[in-house]
Formats: sequence, structure tokens, C-alpha cells
Amino acid sequence: MNLESGKEGMQDFGPRVSETPVRRRANIRTPLQSRESGSGKGDVLLVANLTAHAGPVNGLIVSPDHLFFVSCSDDKTVKIWDTARLERNVTSKPRHTYAQHHARVTALCIIERTHCFASAADDGSLHVVRVHVSQSGSLPKYNKISIIREHRIDHPGEYITCLAHYNSGAFLLLIYGVLGLTPD
Repeated sequence: MNLESGKEGMQDFGPRVSETPVRRRANIRTPLQSRESGSGKGDVLLVANLTAHAGPVNGLIVSPDHLFFVSCSDDKTVKIWDTARLERNVTSKPRHTYAQHHARVTALCIIERTHCFASAADDGSLHVVRVHVSQSGSLPKYNKISIIREHRIDHPGEYITCLAHYNSGAFLLLIYGVLGLTPD
């Protein structure tokens, strides 16, 4: 699926985002110690236990600048999580919930160098969504989320199981793999 071949439609995707993570202040949490002394395993830092989805989580992706990450689930939702607020233990709730899919969400991918993601559900739908976020001060500011593209698989019973996005130089390409039911 070729999303765009010209610059006119690219404005919907928002400004280009640096792929360098945003600098954060030093962590104030202490790492969890390994139960086995002398195990040689490094300490682990539990940032949050995320329990907002009502079903199994099928995918996780991180924005290019690490401002947020996105999760999708069998509960028909996609949730946007603020990494800075999770790291600082401000909240363990998502910043936004995208609930425009009408079936379990099976795949996610980030659109390169943007604050956009693509999500696909097992009803054959594919949505490209923009997260309106800006870094101002120590915590990012989140505004609305908006759907900027929609697509549907033409064949009943088929749905997208995996998504990938890349820039070929001439085009921005969103590639997907489809699971189809074959007749006996």
C-alpha cells in the first residue's frame, strides 16, 4: 500500500521527528535486585505494570524520539502511553485510547520519523493515526489523536497480521502481510 508519493499529502503526518531519544533526567527509582545472589544477571528496573487493556496485548511500538509507546490488544483498542510520566511514576494510565477498530487489533507499526502509527484489526481494517504531541519543558504535551488514512482488505475473511513501514527514497511504503482463509 503506497501511502503517499507527493509532499502535498505528507502534511497530514505532521512534522518530521528526530530519531534521537529525548533526554530525560536521571531515574529516581531504584532497580529491582535479582533474587539469586551472584547470578551475574543485571539489575532490572520495573517502570510500570500496565493493566489498562481488557484482553491480551498483541503488539508494542515506540515512537522514534521515545516520547510515547503504543500497545494494541484483543479488546479492540490501541493505547498511547507517555514514557516520561511512566518513568517518573506520575501515572500508569494511558494518555489516549484509540477505539475506532471494531475487531481485535492484530498488528502495529510506527510510521518512520513521525508521531504516526498504523494499526490493523482482524475485520480487515487498517488505520493510520497521528498522535499530536510536542515536547515543551520536562514533560510532553499531548493533544488529540486523529485518523489520517483508512484502508480495508477487499476479500472477506482476510486480515492483516503484520505491518512494516519504510522510506524507499521515492515513496513512503506501508507493507502488510495478510492471513486469508482458503476454501477447502
